[in-house]
Amino acid sequence: MAACPDQEERLDLHAAGALEDDEALGLIQHLEGCEGCRQALAASKELLSLVALPALSPQEKTELQELPRRTLSEWRRGARRQGLGLKTLGALVATVAAVTLVLLVPGAWRVPGLGLKAPVTATAAPATDVEELDAETMAAIEAWAGLEPLDAVLFEDSQGWDEEFDIDVGETL
Repeated sequence: MAACPDQEERLDLHAAGALEDDEALGLIQHLEGCEGCRQALAASKELLSLVALPALSPQEKTELQELPRRTLSEWRRGARRQGLGLKTLGALVATVAAVTLVLLVPGAWRVPGLGLKAPVTATAAPATDVEELDAETMAAIEAWAGLEPLDAVLFEDSQGWDEEFDIDVGETL
């Protein structure tokens, strides 16, 4: 015997436990007098019992209870990492801005002790002779750069330069 067509949906919902109390009461009253609906309800309950998940193990229950705490902990850890990344990015941007300012405004930043009277500009003619710079300025530049005296290095062997590095371009390619 088949279930009543108007009761099939309600039978499946009742078997799954998803039927409201007042509707379930009406269905139970109908089941008392309808053998086909009782058989359809039993078949639905049997089918649903086959697809039901097994009971949780104690370990699974513990993990399920700990899930909200672990999720919040991971979220906070990620937020901290992101905050550190933003702080690092901010510091980097500030550094780039400071370096850009120093490079674009060369007269604003002077190194004390160099004794330079005015900033070097692109329009000034370069010095052709080492003697044009006074000895105090040269000593300050050498001390600042940590180099050996420039007089000893500049004009050692101007002829040897061309001979040592005279390379045919065809040889290197």
